[in-house]
Parts: sequence; structure tokens; C-alpha cells
Amino acid sequence: MRTGSPDLDNAEELISADVDGLLRAVALAGAQVRAVAEAVREGVLAPLADLRPRSVVVVHGSSGVSHRATDFAVATLAARVDVPVVSGPVLPGWIGPLDVVIVAGDDAGDMALADAAARALRRRAEVVVLAPVAGPLQDALGGNGINLAPRFDIEPRFRFVGFAAALLAVFGALTQVRFTGSVPALDDLADALDAEASTGHPARDAFHNRAKSLALRVQGRPTVWTADSPAGAAIARHAVAGLVGLSGIVSAAAELADVSRMVQLLEARPDSGPAVDSIFYDPDFDGPPPAPAPRVQVVSTGRREWYTRQRVTGLGEVDVLVGADRAEQTSAAGGTDGREWDDRRPAPGEDPVADGPGDVLDFLVVALRVEMAAVYLRLVGNAMQ
Repeated sequence: MRTGSPDLDNAEELISADVDGLLRAVALAGAQVRAVAEAVREGVLAPLADLRPRSVVVVHGSSGVSHRATDFAVATLAARVDVPVVSGPVLPGWIGPLDVVIVAGDDAGDMALADAAARALRRRAEVVVLAPVAGPLQDALGGNGINLAPRFDIEPRFRFVGFAAALLAVFGALTQVRFTGSVPALDDLADALDAEASTGHPARDAFHNRAKSLALRVQGRPTVWTADSPAGAAIARHAVAGLVGLSGIVSAAAELADVSRMVQLLEARPDSGPAVDSIFYDPDFDGPPPAPAPRVQVVSTGRREWYTRQRVTGLGEVDVLVGADRAEQTSAAGGTDGREWDDRRPAPGEDPVADGPGDVLDFLVVALRVEMAAVYLRLVGNAMQ
């Protein structure tokens, strides 16, 4: 049994504490994307190539993971697709033969998914299934529909990336519908996720491990997650859900404007102030210690990091999370001048706020990093028991 503070750099202890195989499961994000890419190469989505649907409807049922993934996909893709995109927990009543219905969830017994599939097929809509085909859902489909279900079993809480990749593939398969913007290839997305998982390997110390570093930043401290765009907000909500469900760390997701108001309110309170040095603190003379101010985690992308940092200046302890370190981006671009983030300003005429398909890779890498950080905090808790 270990004593003292948890040591995230003890790889042997982390692996021995991982009795549920969470480290392996979270590292399969790239494999989920490769499975979707392989299904596309096999022609699973070929029936969509000749369609120009009236609308695309995503039914996510009661699954929180597919709900957040749908919100993320709509935020990054819907504005660039020349067809209306609708999402919700149940199937709308106006569905007809000109629509494409995507059924996305992690529970084949979710009756909302089964009902959506059955009614959509009766009305001759094209149905794409991103959920396990079994039980009531299998009965509702009756052998019909386009099967893009997960190809291997994985902890449902880690399916966010898989759902997002599958939705990206479906929109990409609608070749008769105009799609603007640069969409990352699924294989490139899988490579980036594999690289992030390799960087977060338990054998790498926290200084060179972004997931461990993030875990240390949110451990033992109130944390508020926010973003400066709708897609980033979906990632922030996913981070909060992952930290609560995987590691038991309670945090909150809020809009950036509300975070700014929170900081102003905390600064105005009489008990606000810097943390007390525990060595010299005496409650009999110093009174109750001030509560630590929440740390703010802001989800962004490398494309608008400069803009994001301008918006969060003055909000206290703020971490801006992007898909890759600035040094790595500079190195990849061949730069050797050591320029910092404040030189990466938006180009003239570029909208630094609007989400687009080109942001998918950055956001999903951040989502994976947060999931790995939550797993590390879970394992540290197990090792202390």
C-alpha cells in the first residue's frame, strides 16, 4: 500500500492499479477512427453517394456521449453542409422518404433508438446506424439500414471520438451535397490521436506527458471548463462528464461570459485572496483560510489560440488547451525563430470564432487528452486505497 502523495510518474504502479483496463481502452481512440475509415473503404456508406436529402436527422437517444458528440459534429460541420441538420433524443414527426436518419447511441436496448429506426424505415427514410445492432434495435431494423456500428467493444464512455468520426464519415459520404471547408482525412485523424495516446503513455513523466500534466492541474482544485465556440463548449461538457464519471472529480462547464462574471464576483468577496502558506497558518489567529479560486480550463484550437488568449486575459489562473503544443506546431511548420502564440493572429478576413471542419482534429485530440487525464486520476485514486 502506498503512502503520501500520489505519484503519477510511477508507471509500474499505474499499470498495476489499472485492473479494468482503462489505459488500453482510452488509447483506442485512433483505432475507433481507423475502424470507421475501413468501413468507408469497404463501401458501407456507398448508398449515400447518390442521395441529395431534404435533411439529415441525428437521433442520439438517452446516451450522453453520443449527445455531446452530435452537438460537436453539428457545431463543426452543419454550417458547411448545404442541407439542414437536425439533432435530438427522439425522431421528429415530419420524417419522410427524402431524409437521412442517423441513429447514434451506445445501448442497443434504448427504445428511443429502436423507435427512431422503426419509424424512419416505415417512412422510407435512409437509416444509418451508429449503435450496436442487437436486441430491440436489431429487431426494429429487420436487416435494413446502413450498418456503421462500432466494430469492437469498448467502454461506452470512451466512444466520443468514434461517434464524431462516424458522423464526419456520413457527411463526407453525401457527395451530392456541397460541403465547404477542409475536412481532415480519417486516417490523418487516427494518426493524430495515436500520437496523442503515445505522448500520454504511462511510462512518460508528467513533464513530457500532456495528459498527466493536465491531471495535475485539475487535481485537488475547483475547476471550471469553458470555450469560445460551440464545438469547444461540447468538448468542455465532455471533459466535465469524463472527470466526474471516471475519477469522481467534480467540476463545472460554463459559458465564457459567465466565467468572467464568476471571476469578478470572487474578487469582490472579502474572503478572497491568495492561498495561505500551510507552514505558518494558524486558524486560531488567522481565521478560516480563503477558498482557492477555481482554475479555468479553456478549450480552443491552434487556429484561434491568439484570439482566445486575448479574450481570457485577466481571468486569473487560465489554461488554454489546444490540440498540439505551440513548439510542436512551429517545428512541424519548419519554423526555428521561436515565435510565441501572440504572433499567430487571425488572417485578414478570417473569422476566428466560427467552428469549421478543419477544427475537428484539434478538438478531438483535446478530448482524448482529457479522457486520459481522467483515467490517470482514477488510477491514482485506486492506488491509494
